[in-house]
Amino acid sequence: MEINLTTKELRALEQYPGIAQQGTIVTDGKRKILHRDYRRKYAITSIILMFFIFAFIGWTWEVAIHVVQDGKFVNRGALHGPWLPIYGAGGILGVLLLKKFADRPVLTFFLVVTVCSVVEYVTSWYFETYRHIQYWNYDGYFLNLNGRICLEGALIFGFAGCAGIYILAPFFDDQIKKIPHKTRVTLCVVIFTVFAADFVYSTKYPNKGEGITDYVFAPCVSVTADSDYPLLADMSVLDCKYLV
Repeated sequence: MEINLTTKELRALEQYPGIAQQGTIVTDGKRKILHRDYRRKYAITSIILMFFIFAFIGWTWEVAIHVVQDGKFVNRGALHGPWLPIYGAGGILGVLLLKKFADRPVLTFFLVVTVCSVVEYVTSWYFETYRHIQYWNYDGYFLNLNGRICLEGALIFGFAGCAGIYILAPFFDDQIKKIPHKTRVTLCVVIFTVFAADFVYSTKYPNKGEGITDYVFAPCVSVTADSDYPLLADMSVLDCKYLV
C-alpha cells in the first residue's frame, strides 16, 4: 500500500502510528519510508516495559564487556537481577524529554550526551556519598570529571541514546502494542514487583565483589610501616581517596 502524505499529515492521522504496523509505505516528497514516528505518544505500559528492556540491554552490555575483557561472567550493578536501572532511566528520560527535538538530530545527540552524563554523574555521586560504594571509575580516561563521567563514555551514550529515540523505542513500542492490553498490564505488575523486591533487598545487601565494586570507599589516610595497612606500607600512600 502506498499513499502520498507529508510527515506532518501522517502524524495527524488518528490511526497513527498503528498505520505503520501494517507495513504502510509513505511517500514523503520523493522519499519512500516505512514510517515509525519517533515523536509519538507512548502509553504508560510501553514506558514501563521499555524501561526494563533498556535496563536489561545495559546489563547485557556491561556483562559482555567483562566476559570479553576478563573471560568470566560478572553480574554488574548494585541490584542482583539482570537489569541496570541507570540505563533504563537514561533511555526513558531521553525518549520522553528529547523526542520534541528529534527533528534536529545534531541537537538531539548533544542533549542526549548531556542528559546521560547528568544521570551517570548523579548516580555515581549518590553511591559514593551515601552508600560508600563505587561501581565505576573513569580516572585516567581522557576528559573525565572526578572519575564519574568521561568524554568517551558520554559519546557512546550519545549514539546509543539516539538509537533509542529514533529506532529502538518506536520498534519496541510497536511490538509491545501487539500484546493484548491485559497481558501488558500483568507483565508490568509482575516485572515491577520482582524489581521492587530486588531493589529493597539490594538496599540492605547491595551487589558487591570483584569486577563490580573494585574500589572501597575510604577517608584519606597516612600509611606507615606501623599502620593498620601493612600491605600498603611500602606504597607510601599519603593522600588517598580510594583503596583498591
